Amino acid sequence: MAEKLKEIRKVIQLDAVPLEESQVIGISNLNALKTIRKRDIQASRGEFAGYLCEGGEVIVFRDRIGARSIYYAVDGKAVTVSTDLGWLAKQVKAAPNWDYILSDYMTFQIPFSDDTFFKGIKRVLPGEWVRIGKEGVKCETYWEIQFGNESFDARRLLELIQDAVDYRLGLIGGSAYTSYLSGGIDSSSATMLAKPELSFSGFYAEEGYSEMDYIEAVVKKADKPEKYIPVQITEQNFQANMSKLPEILPDPCAGLGLIPQVIVAQEAARQGYQYAFTGEGGDEIFLGYNWNTVVFTLADAARSLKRDRYMVRYEPMVDKVLSDGFATFAGGLLARGEDMLYATQRILDLWDRGDAVENNIHKINLKVGLPAILALDECVGKYAGVEPVSPLMDHHIVEYACSVRPQDRAPIPKHMLREAMKGILPEKVRMRYDKMGFPVPYAKWNWDALKPVLKSLADRKVMEIDPARHTTMDRETWALYSVETWHQYYFGNGS
Repeated sequence: MAEKLKEIRKVIQLDAVPLEESQVIGISNLNALKTIRKRDIQASRGEFAGYLCEGGEVIVFRDRIGARSIYYAVDGKAVTVSTDLGWLAKQVKAAPNWDYILSDYMTFQIPFSDDTFFKGIKRVLPGEWVRIGKEGVKCETYWEIQFGNESFDARRLLELIQDAVDYRLGLIGGSAYTSYLSGGIDSSSATMLAKPELSFSGFYAEEGYSEMDYIEAVVKKADKPEKYIPVQITEQNFQANMSKLPEILPDPCAGLGLIPQVIVAQEAARQGYQYAFTGEGGDEIFLGYNWNTVVFTLADAARSLKRDRYMVRYEPMVDKVLSDGFATFAGGLLARGEDMLYATQRILDLWDRGDAVENNIHKINLKVGLPAILALDECVGKYAGVEPVSPLMDHHIVEYACSVRPQDRAPIPKHMLREAMKGILPEKVRMRYDKMGFPVPYAKWNWDALKPVLKSLADRKVMEIDPARHTTMDRETWALYSVETWHQYYFGNGS
């Protein structure tokens, strides 16, 4: 049986590294090992993070996709390792990392590197181990995304998804588990295959924000769950949790959907559940984002120009657009802030000009977007006490999805998952295109509580903001609110 969710908090002197020592969190085959070695990481499967000591070095590691997080700080004589970023920051007396906050965070609201909100504290990246010894720090990749050109087989994908679910059910043993059912394709797939006794679903009473018709369609078709527990998200319980944001998320990322996730997870915890299956990973692995579809459609249109007789002499121009222009375009689409040049450069750093546009977009989804979403899920799970289980991001599934030829992956959003779940999901859910994610009806709510927080940030004078512009909650305001509440929580109200 997998151990319950816990934290790793460890300080190791580099002149006295133990001969054999290791710790791991999460759910994986590594939990059954008395001592973990590097070769075990390469043979691993599941959602985990940890450290091991080998050959006089401390090796800090993380699973391939980034479902669990771990951080480290080195002061020359010792390395401090923890899955609890807040504890680690206090342990090493870290200062705010304003360079990172004002660049990557305010541009994307998700991490593009191993930096964190705390200066001098690094995160291990997915599929990586970090070797730390007297000679210094060396980051090494033990798993890379590989793209292929195979035809798509829906039956094979379904087998892999069912196997990923069954594997995780085996790891959690007889522990009480549920699922978070939103009515979308991803969470519905995980729920239908994991078959919990009941599920939990968040909802708003505000008009235009209900997913209940889809949720009820899934429960009606399923043998299990036999029912779901609706959890209402209100202006009152949402805002009551906002002040706890830095406690929930020591390294802010992503958007307002964090708070509804917390409220639903807390209800699952109150009813005694230890694990919750989620559909996280579906959008990134199966290319379900609208911006993905926009890029793919335009890239296909650009390639068709090479078959146009009027463009026969301009093929190099089209190739240039495909190799560089779409990287610039993607940077603009992903940017949350106003610095488009910086956003574009960040994307160009990741972009392989010799590879297909589709492969590059897929890589950005998997290397940047997915780890951020999974880190958020992990933090919600720690805070509420219900560990998330995300079978869709099993590395066998990711490897298969990437092996499929680009034109077969997403002629429509989530094409591969839709085909694999044919006959299992209700058609109403399988072929829906109006999934909202977990949006917040912020335009209908009062946000007076923002004023003192944004004024405090403005008074800090680390960035140019006009509090009067932010009268309601949106992505930009959320980012500013996150920064200031984080700073107040960890560093007090002083500069």
